[in-house]
Amino acid sequence: MIRKLSFLSFFIFSSAFSQEKYEDSIKNIIEKDFVSIKAMDFKNLVPYQTEKGMGYLNSKNNKIVVKPNYYQLDFAKPNLRGNYDNIAYFEINKTTKKMEVFLQNWQIFEASPGNGPIKKAYSKGFYVVNNSIFSFSDTYTYCPELFKYRNEDFAIAIKDNTYAVIKSDGETLKNLDFDYSSLQIVDIGNDNIWFKYKTVGGELGFINMNGEKKLINDIISNSRSQTEGYFSFIDSEHSTRRKYYGYSIESNDESYGVLDLLTMTWLIKPQKALKIDEINYTTDQNVDEKYDLEDRKKLKFYFLVREEKNETAYYIDDKLKKYVPKK
Repeated sequence: MIRKLSFLSFFIFSSAFSQEKYEDSIKNIIEKDFVSIKAMDFKNLVPYQTEKGMGYLNSKNNKIVVKPNYYQLDFAKPNLRGNYDNIAYFEINKTTKKMEVFLQNWQIFEASPGNGPIKKAYSKGFYVVNNSIFSFSDTYTYCPELFKYRNEDFAIAIKDNTYAVIKSDGETLKNLDFDYSSLQIVDIGNDNIWFKYKTVGGELGFINMNGEKKLINDIISNSRSQTEGYFSFIDSEHSTRRKYYGYSIESNDESYGVLDLLTMTWLIKPQKALKIDEINYTTDQNVDEKYDLEDRKKLKFYFLVREEKNETAYYIDDKLKKYVPKK
């Protein structure tokens, strides 16, 4: 018995030692690729993609600084994160340039509740436990979509194919009653909430919690407001939505643009030439993981463009400057 335990201990120690050596060898490879890049220049790195993989270029001159031996490279936030050769993930600290290597992805996902919300007869509105809807009235077709406004719980409810914003007691908001065939929430953060709406009568636009309307019949069909990326958090279906930074990709089958939801003006006007697929950003400062809108001024935004005809993808900024490697 003692000999068996000794052998098992040796096997565990040997496996751990081998994994550590493996991680160290990968770390040495990555460190060589990044050794000449100063931490103050992390914010200037823009990912580019080739058939071989992803690398970094310097946004000041579009020169390649890291060859495309990587996958899932993200902008500095303010640390650098990525995947080396599809075998290991890494993170480089912006302050110390210390590197950590992981053989598994560190993405964080919200835990889904074991049981879904309960539909109750004769109850009104909805009941919230731990920022999730626990139960709701059977007068609604589906579980309402929960959100917070000025520290109070509200939800988008559907009844007889019409949408409304309701309080927890079931009372509907003025100007946001069951008169809409569609209501899509865009929670920008800091109690700045808009809904992309379509009325039963066919009117399209944006409306806020006070009933103020913008861009009436002057929008295009699809919205993507959350900052995307390989290392982003995800929303759970019935919990309070995470905050965004106030930009939205607006698109249809022909045109793509970027709307600033704070000013309700176009940052990038809709156009056929650009298929904008993703919003991302870089920063040299630590920002709140809750996507605090006050952090927006600390960020430099980039927009991923995909050209299906040429099967290429590259980033642009709000001035439409392209970031592609110099040949």
